[in-house]
Amino acid sequence: MDLPKHPVVHGHPIHAILSDGPVILVPLAFAAELADRARKARGLRLGDIVTAGAAATGSSAAIVGWIDWLTIPPEHPARRPATIHGLINTAAVLAVVVALPSRPWRLRLLAAATTTILAGAWIGGDLVFRHGWRVRPAEEAEIVEARFNDTAGMEAFASARRDVADFERRKTFLPAG
Repeated sequence: MDLPKHPVVHGHPIHAILSDGPVILVPLAFAAELADRARKARGLRLGDIVTAGAAATGSSAAIVGWIDWLTIPPEHPARRPATIHGLINTAAVLAVVVALPSRPWRLRLLAAATTTILAGAWIGGDLVFRHGWRVRPAEEAEIVEARFNDTAGMEAFASARRDVADFERRKTFLPAG
């Protein structure tokens, strides 16, 4: 199967750029819907506008995200969390899209989407910061490490991993397990 071109422009992953929109707009749509209901707003409301923006940005981020997912080699450690990340965020986007025309169900759907998208964003952060997906220096190091066939080179990478893990354990607010 011929994979699509990677969705990266001048070194910038498009999915990472687009993902900020729904992460901000989905909780904002929930808040706007709450405010509209408290004010008993009529006609076109702020919740309608922000929910439409969340649906549009979420849909575009999801489409590009799944294209990005297609480019992850099946054996890459990022593949499984990327799959979970994509499924969770797709569920959130679908909830927002369904919420758009459905005012009676909108508040519940946006509450679920808000919780879901925040969980998906957490996993997305893991893809970048733990697995180095779409982080150029990490990708370069991964390629170099795969080409090493001597003990000294492999030990250098193992030592670097231990140093990073030690730094995270000693110097970060809530270290990873």
